[in-house]
Amino acid sequence: MTAVCITTYNHAPYIAQCIESVLSQQCDEPVRIYIGDDASTDNTEEVCRWYAGKDARIRYIRRQENVGLTRNTLMLYREIIADGAAYIAMLDGDDYWTATDKLQRQTKYLEAHPQIGFVHTGGGTVSGDKKWVFGQRKGVYGIDSPGFANCTVMFRTSLLSEELIQDIEAQDFRWLDYPLYGVFYQTTRWAYLPEPTAMWRDHVSVSQPTDAEAVMRLREERVRMWRWLDARFPGKVGYTAEAAREYLLKERLNIIYAFDEREMATEELLSGYKPASWKLRVKLFGLKSHYFYTILQKCTKKFANTKKKL
Repeated sequence: MTAVCITTYNHAPYIAQCIESVLSQQCDEPVRIYIGDDASTDNTEEVCRWYAGKDARIRYIRRQENVGLTRNTLMLYREIIADGAAYIAMLDGDDYWTATDKLQRQTKYLEAHPQIGFVHTGGGTVSGDKKWVFGQRKGVYGIDSPGFANCTVMFRTSLLSEELIQDIEAQDFRWLDYPLYGVFYQTTRWAYLPEPTAMWRDHVSVSQPTDAEAVMRLREERVRMWRWLDARFPGKVGYTAEAAREYLLKERLNIIYAFDEREMATEELLSGYKPASWKLRVKLFGLKSHYFYTILQKCTKKFANTKKKL
């Protein structure tokens, strides 16, 4: 059996499209759909219960209180493991699949390649009325890794142990995919299928905040996850205290320009950071001068608007 793991919270505008994209799957393997609703306050519950009443493959689980994305997912994993599913396909409630044979492709691939534990695919991003594609994650899975798009992922349930689930649960991470897939990257082989199968939605959410301080907190959380991965796999994920410091200073500098929040500059950033790239050196120089900062900020906004039009 293949389990589809859907976590949702206040996804009323999107959850129907998400569920429909799963129900449209044509797969030889039996499929069961697990929806963990993290105590949504909009009409997500109403939509999910309607679909659950319509299709017996759907198991809708509503949390009585908001437990957060990570705990919500781990609780679903325990349900899936108990039910004996061989594979888990991931999908957030605001994303959707575009290929009706996504599950078929991935289950057949894993059946044919027993040495592979984790497979992901190509896909795309949708932001408002704009769409663009993304491809394979390349390079070492480290702090600067773009990671795997969660909506494209399938992995063997056997990769999940209760010890791993409890360890992640104890960390109380704000999101799960980066640390979990970091573990899988070290413990199994993974594969990439280039055909696009899914769309990731770019909009305001827990992992996509709109204010500078919240984004910076997410970067700090990512470093905490990185440190945790290093504790499990010493010396294999590129973590050092200095590398973490450099990463956070670089991210703070970029966030200042992205959000025009010059007051976020710290003494450590202004006097203790020596960027390796010339672009960051220019940004840091501009930060120390109101005149040059204004010019660079205008250039940053113009470049960002140009990118959105492409």
